[in-house]
This record gives sequence, C-alpha cells and structure tokens, in this order.
Amino acid sequence: MDPETTITFEQFFADRIKDKGITLKKLADVTGITPGHIESLLRGDFDNMPSAPYFRGYLLRLGEELNFDGEEWWRRMKKDGLIKNSGPADTMPHNRFLRQSPPKYLWAIGVAALLLIYFIFQAPRIFGKPTLTISFPDSSPYTTTSSTFILSGTVRNADALYLNDTQEIPVASDGSWQETALLGAGPNPFKITAKKFLGGETTITEQILYEPSGTPVIPTSSVTTPTSSAPVTSTATGTR
Repeated sequence: MDPETTITFEQFFADRIKDKGITLKKLADVTGITPGHIESLLRGDFDNMPSAPYFRGYLLRLGEELNFDGEEWWRRMKKDGLIKNSGPADTMPHNRFLRQSPPKYLWAIGVAALLLIYFIFQAPRIFGKPTLTISFPDSSPYTTTSSTFILSGTVRNADALYLNDTQEIPVASDGSWQETALLGAGPNPFKITAKKFLGGETTITEQILYEPSGTPVIPTSSVTTPTSSAPVTSTATGTR
C-alpha cells in the first residue's frame, strides 16, 4: 500500500503482519527488534520508540521482512513530526563496544619492530666475515711437478671470491669452488680472498712450489710470479 495515502502507519503495519501471517515473536526474532517496540508501533506509540537513527533502522528492517518501503514511511513520519530527533545529523551514536581498527601508526611501529628483530638476527650474517677453507692443497708450501695446478675449497657467507684480488672464482650453490692456476718454476704464492658486499673479508695465502721433474727447486728470497697472477705477500687469515 502506498504510504502517501491517509492510512496511518499502525494500521498499515498491522495489515502487513496479518498478510504475512507472522507472529510478533517471530517478527522480533528475524528483525532483531524487541517485541515491546513492535507492539509500540502497532499502537502508534512512537514516543516510546528509540531515537531517530534506531527508529529508521527498525522501519528499514521491517520493510525488508514485510515487503514495504521503510524509507518512504520514514520520510512521511518525519514530515508529520512523529519522529524524535537525536540531533541535526540524525546519525547513529558511537558504539563504545564496537571493535575498532588500530591506528595506522601502530602498524608502522609493528613493521619497524619486525625489521629490527630481523636485523638483529641477521646482523652476524650481514656484517660478519666469510668462512673460507682450502681443501687442496692440504699444506703450504706444497710441492708439485705439474705446471698446472687446481686449488679447491669451500666458502660460506660471502658475496664474491677472488684469486690474487683480480681473478674472480666461481662458487657453486653448495659453497664449493675450484680454480686452475698456471705455475712458474719455483715458489708461486696465491692469495684467495672471500669478500662481503659491506666490507667483511677473509684471506688465505697458499704457496706452491713448482719443481719440474728432475729439476729440484731451492726457494730463495726472490719469488717468481705465476704467469696468471700478481705476486702476493699476505699471510693466511682464514681457516684451513
């Protein structure tokens, strides 16, 4: 029925309940409106209804259940002065029991705390020195009769590995590495250096004596530089 007719809301409401064939208790259960407020609407006793925002919500919920336009009835009842105003804006009052979202700055503090914890636990790995080992040769100095020599070992927590500071050594995913060096007759010093991006490094120096078959080599203070590398005088600072 059109709410613009002369029928009162209490008459219209009673007819809709009758047409729907629903009890007041059932209507209260499905709408969440107390039976007392539903009875007040049936009597036209609007003074006992809650403030405007709640009253409007009641009409909308009843309209959904009983198939009528609650918004139209709301406008008509306000026009007729039947509604108690709760304020200029007629907005729902603040529910202090409603769960509130935390302020945005708390999210920022939480993220910063997580980053700090991560940094604390990762600092040794980020700033600590690499772990470098030489598996071959297994002693220094080491004597060989071959002019070609393969150095090998493992490295951990390093961003790059170098031979004599200039020649980068490829490192496998498991940390193992090997590098072939060409030897000159006599002592051949080799420096292996593991470096980190932020500056930490570990160095091991190996000395290999190349003694061609049948030609003994007597080490002297004069060191012959390997053909593939620059001379190095550093001592070992890593682990074997």
